[in-house]
Formats: sequence, C-alpha cells, structure tokens
Amino acid sequence: MQLNLILLFALCSLNANSAEDLLELGCITNAQCQQFEGGHCHDSSCVCVARGSKERIACQPKDKKLTNIIGGPCPCTQPHAECDTKMQQCFCADNYMASEDRRRCLPLQVPLDGACELSRQCQRADTFAVCQLSQKRCICRDHFEQQQGRCLALLDLSCNNNTHCDHIGASICLPQAMKCACIPDYVPNHNMTGCVTGVGLDSNCTTPAQCQLQLGAGSTCRDNRCTCRIKHYLKNDQNRKSAVCEPLVPYGAYCRRTEDCQQHQPDVESRVQDSRMQCLRGECQCRAEFRVVDNQRCVLDTSAANPRYKLFAPLSMLIFWPIYYYV
Repeated sequence: MQLNLILLFALCSLNANSAEDLLELGCITNAQCQQFEGGHCHDSSCVCVARGSKERIACQPKDKKLTNIIGGPCPCTQPHAECDTKMQQCFCADNYMASEDRRRCLPLQVPLDGACELSRQCQRADTFAVCQLSQKRCICRDHFEQQQGRCLALLDLSCNNNTHCDHIGASICLPQAMKCACIPDYVPNHNMTGCVTGVGLDSNCTTPAQCQLQLGAGSTCRDNRCTCRIKHYLKNDQNRKSAVCEPLVPYGAYCRRTEDCQQHQPDVESRVQDSRMQCLRGECQCRAEFRVVDNQRCVLDTSAANPRYKLFAPLSMLIFWPIYYYV
C-alpha cells in the first residue's frame, strides 16, 4: 500500500508546475532568504512569517519589478498597454499591436505619410502601401502613386490631363507622374493598358493586384486563381466585412487570444485554420498533444516521443495492478 502511495505521488508530480514557474526556496543561510518578505532559512528551506508575528505565510519576492515586455505580468508601464485583470498580463490595447521586440505598442493602422515600423500598419489603411524603412513612414509601393490619401495604380500610358485617359475608362490623369492611373477600387490589367475590378478567392485573375483589392496584401494570383500567399491564411476581417489573407503566426510570437496563433503546416491547406497552437502567457505555444520542432512549428507528439507517457504507462500498471489483483 505504501509503495502504491509513493508511485501515485510521483505520477501526480508529472502535472505539477515546471521548475521555472516555482520560487527557488532552497537555502543554507538566512542571507539567501533575504529576497523574500520576512524570510529566513529553516531546515534548508526559506520560510516566511508575517510582519510583527510568527505566523507563516507564502514567500513572496520583495522586489516586484515592473515588466517592460508586452505579454509580461502587470502592472503595465508602456503607453497604450493595458492589464488583463483575469490573466494578470500586459497586452496592447484595442487598435494597437506589439512591436517586433514586444517592448512597445504600435498603432494597428497608419495612414499614408504616417510614422510606421511595419508594412502591415500601412496596409491596413491602404492595401498598396508599404513602410519605407529609411524614413519609417507609409508610402505607396512601386507602380502606385498617392492621390488624395489613396494609392492609385499607374498605367503604362502617358497623359497631361484627364481627357487623355477618357478612352480607357475608370481612370484619371495624375499630372505629377504624367501617367494615367486607375481610380480607387480598380487596378491595371495584365498589360497595364486598362483598369479592371478586384476579384475574390478562387476567382479568375491575371494580376496579383486584382486579388489584393479584395483579399488584401497577403494574397496573390496563382495559376490564374486568387489565393493566399505562402505562409498566409484566410481570416475574416470585421473592418472589411470579408475574408483577407493574413500572415501565419510563428511559434513564440506575441498573442492575446488563441485565435491569434496560426501556423503554416505542409499538410494543412492555407485556408484551413490550424489549431496546433494556443496562446499561453502572451506567446503562441504548442498545445499539449504537440511538440515544437526547430523552434518554429508544432508537430503531433506521439506516445513514443513523449517522456510523460513513457513514465505514465509503467507507473499506472504498478499503481492499479494490486487493486485488480486483490479484487
């Protein structure tokens, strides 16, 4: 019976918190326990007592340092960061996104000429905009020209005034570029001589821009069909009231909700939402039944590769076999 209890305790310990989640309470001298409020060393372990009494309490560090990482514990000191009181973690407020170093909250959408760090910020305002890294501002990408706050697609036709573009249809003359350009919601055809409307997923196309009008910058025209680019997936966009192609999120990336975590898998179609990851402590991590490979992607964790399963099988036999034996 005693052996069964010992083995049962060992089995339960498998589900305990990992070492990095626990406070280091081992000690030899009282000095090693000074990091805790009311701490002193007793029987090689730090114990803590309430101030002004001898009542033992759970040990807590004296220094409660403020986090400087988005996804870290509250309180939150970064501008536009807020504390999720249920999870006690710092996240960027609505309409903001974490910077690549996760130390700042950036505006989710930036208009043309606005300050930016990532092209995604610009493309939420205009699909055909990018972030110019040297000046860190949103500009129109190549072959597009800014006109009244929009990026208009240039045609391969010269002009001095609008009358030179009238025969094309759905176009105007941009005097600065001295070229005809498609009006908003139109893009050039494959030979840059006329303007065509955007098309949706799986529709016939001749240029990527046709797909990007409806599916966003993460889409392309492949085999004359609109689809998401590699390492992108189809996501419903409430602002556009339609689906757009968004970048897949890598393992370890910042997240606020589990639906923020999407990962490319060779055996998963780009339009199928992948559920191999979950958002845990502000990062996309593998679910319990998966394991990370190359610190990039999650693959199914088979029983042969799972050390917990290896230990669980023999332990479960030892624990429950005597019960069956004596019944």
